[in-house]
Amino acid sequence: MQIRTALILLALVAAPAVVPSAAAQSGNFGRSGAVLGGDLFVGQPANFYGPGVVYLYRADARGAWREAARLVAPDSARGDDFGWSIAGDGAALLVGSPNKHDSRGAVYLFARQGGAGGWRSTASLQGPARAGTGGFGAALAMANGVAFVGAPGGDSAGMVFELVARDGRLSERSVLAPALGRGAQFGSAVSLEGELLLVGAPRADSGAGAAVVFRRQADGSWRQDGVLSVTSGRRPTPRAGMAVLLKGGRAFVGAPVAGGTGAVLVFSRAEGGWRQTGELRAADGKRGDGFGAVLSAAGSEIWVGAPNVGDGDGAVYRFAAGAGGQWAAAGRIQADSAETAAWRFAFGSSIAAGDAAAVIGMPQRDFGEGRAMLLARQGGAWRPSGTVTGQIFTVGTGMTAGRVDCAGGKIAGFDCSNVELVSFLPVDQLGGGRGVWVNDVWGWTDPATGRDYALVSRRDGAAFVDVTEPERPRLVGSLPRTSGSRPSVWRDIKVYNNHAYVVSDGAGAHGMQVFDLTRLRAATGAPVTFTEDGHYDGIFSAHNVVADTTSGFLYVVGANGGGETCGGGLHMVDARNPKQPVFAGCYTDKTGANARGYTHDAQCVVYQGPDTRYRGREICVAANEVEINIADVTDKANPKPIGRSSYPNVAYAHQGWFDESQRFFYMGDEGDELTGKIAGTRTLVWDLTQLDDPIVAKEYIGPVMASDHNLFVKGDRVYMANYGSGLRVLDISDRANPKEVAFFDSAPVGNNEAGMSATASGAWSNYPFFESGLVVFTSVREGLFIVKVKPAQLVP
Repeated sequence: MQIRTALILLALVAAPAVVPSAAAQSGNFGRSGAVLGGDLFVGQPANFYGPGVVYLYRADARGAWREAARLVAPDSARGDDFGWSIAGDGAALLVGSPNKHDSRGAVYLFARQGGAGGWRSTASLQGPARAGTGGFGAALAMANGVAFVGAPGGDSAGMVFELVARDGRLSERSVLAPALGRGAQFGSAVSLEGELLLVGAPRADSGAGAAVVFRRQADGSWRQDGVLSVTSGRRPTPRAGMAVLLKGGRAFVGAPVAGGTGAVLVFSRAEGGWRQTGELRAADGKRGDGFGAVLSAAGSEIWVGAPNVGDGDGAVYRFAAGAGGQWAAAGRIQADSAETAAWRFAFGSSIAAGDAAAVIGMPQRDFGEGRAMLLARQGGAWRPSGTVTGQIFTVGTGMTAGRVDCAGGKIAGFDCSNVELVSFLPVDQLGGGRGVWVNDVWGWTDPATGRDYALVSRRDGAAFVDVTEPERPRLVGSLPRTSGSRPSVWRDIKVYNNHAYVVSDGAGAHGMQVFDLTRLRAATGAPVTFTEDGHYDGIFSAHNVVADTTSGFLYVVGANGGGETCGGGLHMVDARNPKQPVFAGCYTDKTGANARGYTHDAQCVVYQGPDTRYRGREICVAANEVEINIADVTDKANPKPIGRSSYPNVAYAHQGWFDESQRFFYMGDEGDELTGKIAGTRTLVWDLTQLDDPIVAKEYIGPVMASDHNLFVKGDRVYMANYGSGLRVLDISDRANPKEVAFFDSAPVGNNEAGMSATASGAWSNYPFFESGLVVFTSVREGLFIVKVKPAQLVP
């Protein structure tokens, strides 16, 4: 699976409010904040299965912050983006939702009144038609009942709308739209102080960026008072105006790409206009820190967010006014080192501060679910006073205990056919930390006790679940990731001789963990945190591990990052001494369509198929990105290619499995549905009667467009985990003519469309080999499903 998670520089501040354009990456808890008197607000605009929420916190008699209320839009809906931006003036609160209404955007007004939390929704306003899909509500500033709402995509260059909040209503007063050129993103950030308004346009001047100052006139209108810009020849382009702040009559303009490290440009007005009079930088700045992505005033100080510091952990830099009007460094705030993990926090992606309290968001923490740090001023010093989190909305809460048959095409909101749901364990019951997703799954049956276990891969380790009594699955324990390695969306487990072998991709020096599964017998109480029983460090990261349980050899594929990678091909390991695996050799074939020789996944067997030339030999059939590749690996010192072939409309040859006669090989292409050349989920049926001449005997096209992932064959059925459409089951009693007979769609949102992004959901893998006939499968955001597929009944 090809996933890349990018940390995008974001400026999200309220009171004064500074937020990014609606085109920027959506965020989760801590993506925005505001401080209004004794009320602290934290926005959670993105929650995959829930609506946007704004959380209200107040200090109790002991000074501890407590959640006092949750605010949602009156027309609340899943994925509505409510809480992207927040601003207020004490009597009123304004919340932006720039991606609502197909990115026309909306803002919502709340008035301070009695009732839950003391705030009540009174009005909303949809983005005006002339702003188009401009992301109305992406940036907010508010004072004395007047609000300024940024729509950075409006009218091609961006717009800012002046609104009046009066008697619980919102009305438009004026529109600001200076001529800055197409794509300037004017309105990405706004700040208001007295008679001055400052608006950021980070894409103006070919990406150099700018900020525009407006001054209120005697008649209440706003007139442009100056354009604050930087030299457009700077490289990299500074993106000035991504964050803006007015403080004491000075204009502070964040330029988070300036000089590579980022900077804050300080402008003052004198006779003749606005001129740059200073520049704030981090003394320890490094390229890519994003210093200046966020700005806020905390009492008499200026706070600057740098969410990319420390490879994405982030930091906030404090500056205090010194002699002569200059600003001097006053300290740095960051997440407690005890909380540091190998996943980006993006601390400082949002800052909201007042005279005595502040909120700093870290929306990438908890694998992107987000947290926020609350701070209080004590004796003149700022001190953290705890972290807060938001609710992670999930699915499956309506499921009842015990088996449920698919009746009427639904089980608790999940589409299905010809399947019995036996039980379900949501992700938060599989032993992982907050925000963890699951990925691969395998199974093991204890030969001594007959108990069945599901081995579930998580971002942060592996979970062992006893599914012997499938209606009551029990988490036995977890094996954490290798110490010092990074959490990862890819973890793979296979089993040989009662031992589990675990690899992880994109995880640094993870190596291959060895765990003796017989230790699960003694774990009958509370879930146990296990340690590994052996470790293989011949590789660092790897995409998958393949086990030939007959020969006792393992094949690590897609190795990278260190050790012997074997060019990403087959890294062969002798595991006949299970706890002490040793390197046995490499196989990499760069002579076919895949010039780099990378193997994404494979099946390796002691061959007993129809090609008599190779019976009794150890054969690997590999999905090598753009081809199927077949090799004889019997002699580990001299492995040899046998056959290879590409196929029409190839995109990314992903994974496959032999039928039990070892003649037909069923394989999925993870990317072909995205090309627009395939009418539905495609499964390639290879006829390998002659291993040196692979032939596509059939292209099975499924009834939906979901991208396929991992599939396995047992008897006359193919069990496919297909991302957005869940588990799909094919009947292959006629080997070259598969027919769908059952499915359970574990991703109840969307339309079974192709592709999977870092924010998507759906089935990753399955294990259908328990003698009981149970099938366990993982669904990324959802958890572990245990199902029983009923006798064949063709799905229309």
